[in-house]
Parts: sequence; C-alpha cells; structure tokens
Amino acid sequence: MSTPPTAAERFASIIRCLVQAAITRGAFGLPQATITLIIDRLRTINQQFRRIAARVAAGRFAPRRSVPRRQPAARRPRPPSELPRHCGWLQPLVPEAVQFRAQLENLLRDPDMAELLAAAPASLGRPLRSLCWMLRLTPPPLTARPRPPASPPPRAKPTKTRPPRQRPAPQARAKSPPALPQPRACGPPKTG
Repeated sequence: MSTPPTAAERFASIIRCLVQAAITRGAFGLPQATITLIIDRLRTINQQFRRIAARVAAGRFAPRRSVPRRQPAARRPRPPSELPRHCGWLQPLVPEAVQFRAQLENLLRDPDMAELLAAAPASLGRPLRSLCWMLRLTPPPLTARPRPPASPPPRAKPTKTRPPRQRPAPQARAKSPPALPQPRACGPPKTG
C-alpha cells in the first residue's frame, strides 16, 4: 500500500501540470519565448517551495531573523519582465490553467498544507503568493506579506523658542478716596 502524496508533492504535481499545459499551448500559437518564460517562472516557484518544504519536513527549517537596516539600501530596479504583470495573467495565455487553479484551491484547504504553511508562513508565502497571483487566486491569510515595522515619527529639530509672554497679574484697582465736600461757589460767607 503506497502512502498518499504529501502537500509539497501535490504542489509540485500542480506545477508540473501547468508546465505541460504551457508547452502544449505552443501548438496553438503561443510564442516559444513566452512559453519559456512561463516555464522558468513556474519552475522557480516550484524549486523555492520544494526546498523550504523539505527543510520543514526534515526539521531543519529556521526562519530568517530580520535585522533592521540602519540606512535603507538603494534598490536596483528589476529588469523589465516580458510576461504580463496583472492578476490572473496566466489564464488567458494557458486556458487549461483554470483546472489546475481549482486543484491548487483544494490543496490550500487541505489540513496538511495548512500545517506546512504554518511552519514557515513567510518563506513559503512568497512562492505561493506568486503562483496565486498568476492564477487569480487569493492566497491563504497565513501567508500574507508581513508589514514593515512602523518607523518612528521624524524628530523635530530643536528650535529656539521664547518663553511665552506672561501677562502681569491683574492688580486690584486702588479705590479712590472718598469724595471731599466741594467748596461752595464763592460768595459772601454765611453769617450766623
């Protein structure tokens, strides 16, 4: 009695079928250069996935430790790809990819695949997300690309500031002295 294939073997089988479908499309007018690019992309995805899955199965997988860089390195621009870049680009070129998309969708629901992905979500996520993009399939949330840590807010440059002007405390108004009797208009003094 043979053992059932592992999740990684089923993944590799789906990739092989996609490669074969791309080769077959050559008979229907798909340019050989495009077929070669598709095959190279699929094989790269398969090699990355298989290598990491083998390390997980052997118990030798250790996730990379990311160390924050002090200064962001200048990224080299990617060489332009001759393959389309939009989501689901493989299906119009290789219509048979639809059936393998369904197989991949079923595989992603399998508990063995979920266990494998849980062991190395970031490492297995990259090739899996790439294949899902090609087939217009939503990758499992477990494989979502990690968000970069929030950078601290920019430090404000110290500026010379004057202390706020303090208003003098309101002083109590001095009450004016009681009114003195006003002298009468000048005239003869009153007598007696």
